Amino acid sequence: MNRVMIFLLSFYFGLGAFFSFIVAPELFKSLERQVAGSIVEEIFPLYFGIGLGAVGISLVLAFTSKMRRFLKTILGINFLVLLALELWVVPRAHQMKVAGSPEFAKWHLISVIMSVVSLFFTFGAIVFLIVKGKEA
Repeated sequence: MNRVMIFLLSFYFGLGAFFSFIVAPELFKSLERQVAGSIVEEIFPLYFGIGLGAVGISLVLAFTSKMRRFLKTILGINFLVLLALELWVVPRAHQMKVAGSPEFAKWHLISVIMSVVSLFFTFGAIVFLIVKGKEA
């Protein structure tokens, strides 16, 4: 069970770190801002969907195997963060961008912060699973 959770969470963490800290900055450095933004915006639903799947499956596994409350809590909070990003923050940011609203900058910052928070929670869960091993 732990190995499956570590794999899922590590996959999402690696994907998120690669996308957030390598792919997106390189796109914005190499392409026109509007083109890069459009590409990144197309990737978001898949990226956050993978996160929801990996964290959601891990959360279900944590509950079915009676793992510690701490792990369930950080996975649960992470799932809620990703759900809010997918269903509320990213669509709202898109609306603001399309409307040309100055509010877009605020919603974009919120999405970046929430995405980084999700990666920190994911990393925390991975470390917890590795350190605590079978007693997680």
